[in-house]
Amino acid sequence: MMNCTPELQNEIVCLKPLSQVYYNELYDVALSEILWEHHPINNGYTKEGFDKFFNEALTIGSLIIVDKLKNKVIGCTRMYGYNEAENSVVIGHTFIARDYWGSGYNKSIKKLMLDYAFTQVSKVVFYVIENNIRSQKALEKIGAVAKGNITRNYEGKELKCILFEIEKGKQLC
Repeated sequence: MMNCTPELQNEIVCLKPLSQVYYNELYDVALSEILWEHHPINNGYTKEGFDKFFNEALTIGSLIIVDKLKNKVIGCTRMYGYNEAENSVVIGHTFIARDYWGSGYNKSIKKLMLDYAFTQVSKVVFYVIENNIRSQKALEKIGAVAKGNITRNYEGKELKCILFEIEKGKQLC
């Protein structure tokens, strides 16, 4: 069995298991509407939407993202869906504060997660909503390969997604 909520860190970020103690700090980050435009809970910037996201994140197991240089919560991510038969795990539902976009933080976060995941599995899977071009390009930059379209069910809604994968040893970060 794989621990999908490890504590991981490098020189700029620390990933820690999400807990109730981070609610207020993460909610402050989540207030930006643009962070949610491609998320299944696309109203996460509202109190109702954020509460739904946060409670789900606690249930599934998520990681809080802390900027080590400022000792500040800047987002949240998930590693879930360990599949022993496929020797894989899913990384997804990542959001970071808008101020950190294009800064290298997302790549640093993914590197931490991939390095850890590949000590346990041989493949990492990502599901990206098909019109989320920003996330698709970010995944391509770290070596993920689009494997095709897939429809996922999320609370009765069909989400058209693109399945991306990275195999162990093929990550670019």
